[in-house]
Amino acid sequence: MPEDQTLETYRALRDTIKHVTGDEPVRSVLFVDVDRGSQSVVAKRVARTFQDANDRCVLIDANLRDGAGGSVGLSDLIVDPNRDISADSVDGLARIGPGSVANPDLLASRDFEPALARIVEQHDYAIVTCNGYPASGDAVAIGPVVDAVILVISAGVTGREPAIRARDALERVGARILGMVVIERPRRWF
Repeated sequence: MPEDQTLETYRALRDTIKHVTGDEPVRSVLFVDVDRGSQSVVAKRVARTFQDANDRCVLIDANLRDGAGGSVGLSDLIVDPNRDISADSVDGLARIGPGSVANPDLLASRDFEPALARIVEQHDYAIVTCNGYPASGDAVAIGPVVDAVILVISAGVTGREPAIRARDALERVGARILGMVVIERPRRWF
């Protein structure tokens, strides 16, 4: 896909998030990669389009499985709600990392929701990423807390059944599924 067309796709996704109808506006969105070994770049690129539109947007890495070696982040705010936390700027993009406490169970704690609300309060939008589903159940813990969830599947990699299982698991816990993004694998020319 040519770069201009790709950028327009991310802009359209941003505008869908900004203008989705319903009882509550969408300010926090979880991007869940289904059946992928690593996180896609979709969340990062969408967050960048928010910032390009002069919206205060933060990208939150909720991978609390590996501590960030003393770096203050999401896990630190969950453990200590009074802690001051600010987003770091990486490549011009506001980011909050996982933090220094390596404990994914914090995402299921009663303290996660107020921690996320505090971050969202400081920004117009929060884009949240986590480990992929079903390799980890983090999305099931985060899904009901954020305003919306977008599933990211890979064409030719993610089968129909895993995508349906991910959607069903998130709906069972009350997550609001906003949609699904299909990304393509890079093509090789011979």
